[in-house]
Amino acid sequence: MKPDLRVTMKVDAGYEILEETLPQPFNCAEQHMHQDTIKCSLSSSPEALTGDFPWELCTSRIEFYHDSGCMIKYHKNLTAKGYRALIYSGDHDMCVPFTGSEAWTRSLGYKIVDEWRPWTSNGQVAGYTQGYENNLTFLTVKGSGHTVPEYKPREAFDLFSRFLAGKPQ
Repeated sequence: MKPDLRVTMKVDAGYEILEETLPQPFNCAEQHMHQDTIKCSLSSSPEALTGDFPWELCTSRIEFYHDSGCMIKYHKNLTAKGYRALIYSGDHDMCVPFTGSEAWTRSLGYKIVDEWRPWTSNGQVAGYTQGYENNLTFLTVKGSGHTVPEYKPREAFDLFSRFLAGKPQ
């Protein structure tokens, strides 16, 4: 039985974010999937070989539970103590879309101190960044998928070098 994720979070900045729009594990909802156990097996029956076998997707019967919990309190605790934080996302990430990472970042409730602006690498626009109070930065990497250093190694090197040196993006 899936929990009802249509709960709204009210953020100081006035945003209302539906928790269901946040990617797992950031929507803080527990997921319990109680389904039949896996009973899929390949069959050597003639029906299976001819394609007349009534196949079902194995994934509809997988029992799985994982909840890493909500990370918001950890981020708020660390940034309140003065630690800088960089949340970045490739804008072509199909696993965790940047819009979900952006919504999660906004859900921390920090005020925007640096409006959206492009950041550059090698003289080209490499993405966009927005700064929040408490040294929190959200950044996108243009044309990158989920593993930014794999897709955009130069841009990744530039953004990490700048972040570690305390320079603006």
